[in-house]
Amino acid sequence: MNTGVICEFNPFHAGHKYLFDKIKERDKDSKIICIMSGNFVQRGGFAVYDKFSRAKDALNGGADLVIELPAEQALLSAEGFARSSVLLAESLGILDEIAFGAENDNIEELKRTADMLKDGNTQEEIKKVMKKGLSYPAARKKVLKSDILASPNNILACEYIKETKLPCFAVKRIGKGHDSDDGEYSASQIRKTLSENDTANIKNCESAFLYRLRTMTKDDFAEIADVNEGLENRLYDAAGKAKSAEEFFFLAKSKRYTLSRIRRIAMRAYLGIKGIDYDVPVIRVLGFNSNGRELLSEIKRKSEKPIITKLSDCGENNIEYFEKQCAYTDIYALAFKNPLPRGTEQRSQIVVI
Repeated sequence: MNTGVICEFNPFHAGHKYLFDKIKERDKDSKIICIMSGNFVQRGGFAVYDKFSRAKDALNGGADLVIELPAEQALLSAEGFARSSVLLAESLGILDEIAFGAENDNIEELKRTADMLKDGNTQEEIKKVMKKGLSYPAARKKVLKSDILASPNNILACEYIKETKLPCFAVKRIGKGHDSDDGEYSASQIRKTLSENDTANIKNCESAFLYRLRTMTKDDFAEIADVNEGLENRLYDAAGKAKSAEEFFFLAKSKRYTLSRIRRIAMRAYLGIKGIDYDVPVIRVLGFNSNGRELLSEIKRKSEKPIITKLSDCGENNIEYFEKQCAYTDIYALAFKNPLPRGTEQRSQIVVI
């Protein structure tokens, strides 16, 4: 069985290994294909370690093939992130299912919630509640009255189910939970223990980040995905006053505009990403093992998308796309205490285990 796992591994930890183990517990011959955020992650930040390092950790932990979800799609809302990831996963042409960790592993309950989210009337009700000043997550929870949507992994699980045609397998998350003080199973807690000197983070490139936002006009902000209803004015004002990235986030967020939404918008602005495109045009390979090598041969036969492992794989239609990804990596390289030189993407070698 070929199982797709949509992930970030920021960083890879014991909970992720547990998910892999549970997948292979059902079928020891299962192959795990990861669709993993690259150097930028869905909460609107830098991945603490670069994408190739995290791909290596995933392969050592039990994955067979790791494919990148690039910044344009990784830096979207939960709905956009799930839609893009599922589109990429299904485009491989080889997956039998999608697996994920969730606080609730009752797949039928998750499906019922996903069906409610797909219902047009439900979405209209959510929009009405939002007009009272609530954020989308708060309005969604109020309308659906479901405890399932109180947990972040459940939210993503429902979005995956909503978007995919494939069967889904849920594994109950272990440990104390998301954003807890669990140093073994909580990525946010693990990140707190990492030195800013050894990881990519916004403080290491704060001046460049603030410079980029401060030189943007209101019209520039209005072109960024998820900026609407006058939010560009709030962003413009915050950029003019903020003396730090955290102050910018604090000034721009509100009851209606969540911190995660503001962080995603700011990071997209920093990278110069405008609008929304859910489709990833290529299959960018980050790493594989011997099983993954066989999977790539199968993907090559069944997928319409080109497989990219290096610059020379790019035809005329994809060279501009690859060069844009190289530019994003050059910006990511500035987020280390000792910035990496330009050309890091071009010099990187995919991980082979």
